[in-house]
Amino acid sequence: MARRWVRLVIVLITLTTLGFTANRIRLTERVLNDEHNVERVFTDLSWALTLTLADLRAAEQAYVAAGQDRVYWTTKVNSHLDTVSDSLANLRRLATAPGSLEALDEAEGAIADLQGMDQRAREHASLEQPLLASDLIFTDGLELASRAAANIELARATERTTRNETVRTARSAQTTMLAVAAGVGVLMLLLLAPMPREKTTAFASLDESGGETERATPSNDDATGLTRLDLASGKRARGAAAVAGTTRDRQALKGTAARKDSAEPKPDLRTAADLCTDLSAMAATEELPALLARAADLMNASGLIVWVLDASDALRPAIGHGYPPKALAHIGAIPSDSSNATAAAYRDVRMQVVIGSDGASGALATPLRSANRCVGVLSAELRDGWESSDDVQASAAIVAAQLATMLQTDPPAEGEAPAEAPLAEAHG
Repeated sequence: MARRWVRLVIVLITLTTLGFTANRIRLTERVLNDEHNVERVFTDLSWALTLTLADLRAAEQAYVAAGQDRVYWTTKVNSHLDTVSDSLANLRRLATAPGSLEALDEAEGAIADLQGMDQRAREHASLEQPLLASDLIFTDGLELASRAAANIELARATERTTRNETVRTARSAQTTMLAVAAGVGVLMLLLLAPMPREKTTAFASLDESGGETERATPSNDDATGLTRLDLASGKRARGAAAVAGTTRDRQALKGTAARKDSAEPKPDLRTAADLCTDLSAMAATEELPALLARAADLMNASGLIVWVLDASDALRPAIGHGYPPKALAHIGAIPSDSSNATAAAYRDVRMQVVIGSDGASGALATPLRSANRCVGVLSAELRDGWESSDDVQASAAIVAAQLATMLQTDPPAEGEAPAEAPLAEAHG
């Protein structure tokens, strides 16, 4: 995801989704709290109603007890009946399950019958007929009160079951919303995670203003560049060529690299010897691409570039291996005083090592030295940490020494046309 607006849209969508999910969960929690509170109130009212029915039964039995004031107990029964009626009305308002409402209707009918029975028992008691009053209170009254209490208990159990199922369904919905939110969050992280970029060469040059020029991408081509070495002379060299990259990636080291693999890379000495022999015996520049390919295999390099000094005191790529045909032209010349590893190697006439990190390729920049000056640089982009190996560095120095013999060694006199190397002369 390189486009900033795409990343911004993904972040906004994700935040919107997470915010909506959090709000829905918050609202669901409020509903669940209300459900718990209503269920608790319903339970408390139903238990209180059951106790009131028991008090009502006890007050009615005092009608026929010896020595009791009937007026007092009649008033108590009326008070209990009013409380029972109010409690039933409150339970009906709180009930939501059809089974609860049906059970409350049955309880209300039983209370109405109990109230009618209480009126008859009072009449018998006032007429001094205690046996008839006792028969009503202890038979019909007990049955009606028990039926009312049983229906109230049924309403309480039904309401609790229904509300528990509602809570269970809400919790399941919350879990689903959380899972969706987590999935959206993981998807956002995957979409916003940095994607591995296409491997680019470490030989990007710096322009005069210090900015980075276009990078060249290695390819599987055997060799690209010029069909012959263009050996233009230049001013007296002040340094050696370098492996560039961005200024953040370069790292100048004076000795061998500190990082060592568990198995030290060991270039094949016989292969190196055969390569140097063929380089010294090269009769035409058309043979050079194949020889550079062999050098790349020897050093486990994904790309090689031979840099030479031109008349403007800048290093330019003369021939390369492992890069697209137009890559060398895109790289362009590197000023010899540039702040990169290639220019540093040229100025110091010393091999520069760039250690790869986090799986990135490393690089070597080896000066091409003649008898009295530095005439160019061989830069190599190495894989698998081979740039840290002393043997690989030695092999690069050997190959660079052979290539240096093909380049012009003496600078032209003032006003004199640049002379060509013997190899160039052989091809006109």
